[in-house]
Amino acid sequence: MFVLLMYGALFAAPLWAIAVAVKLVSVALPGRRPDWARDLLCWSAGMAAAAAVITYTIGLGAVQWEASEAESGAGSSPAVPCRSLAPGALDRLAGHEPSYVPLGFDCLLDDGSVVAGSGPYTLLNAVAAAFALAAVLALIAVGFVDEYRARPARRGRATEGGGAGSLSA
Repeated sequence: MFVLLMYGALFAAPLWAIAVAVKLVSVALPGRRPDWARDLLCWSAGMAAAAAVITYTIGLGAVQWEASEAESGAGSSPAVPCRSLAPGALDRLAGHEPSYVPLGFDCLLDDGSVVAGSGPYTLLNAVAAAFALAAVLALIAVGFVDEYRARPARRGRATEGGGAGSLSA
């Protein structure tokens, strides 16, 4: 199932890149709305979240692909990510276990220890986490922009009413 989702994510990745490029061009052109900065932050948060999901989905598909390859067919043992282990560790290989959270492929040795298999999983975890962090930071920035814009409006309302300590006759 994750492999099918991976294909969808691989299809979505170039569309995501095109959308980002078009948005950057639209921001650079004249004729922007006055509140374009807040809209750009909101849009950036959404696109960063989408990038995190796309990246993680590609990683899920890669893990499931490797697990499927390791369980069927000639030449499937040892699993491809475990083939790059040191010769001493490769001789003691007892099995493998895919990890979906965080992404990874673990090679189990006969003494019960676990060695991380080769693959792009560390990079995919880091990229997905970076995009997720960027999305959260952009949403926090939207909150700060909203608060910054609301402060002068609150000060204006407080002075129009004569302040909190004024007496009216």
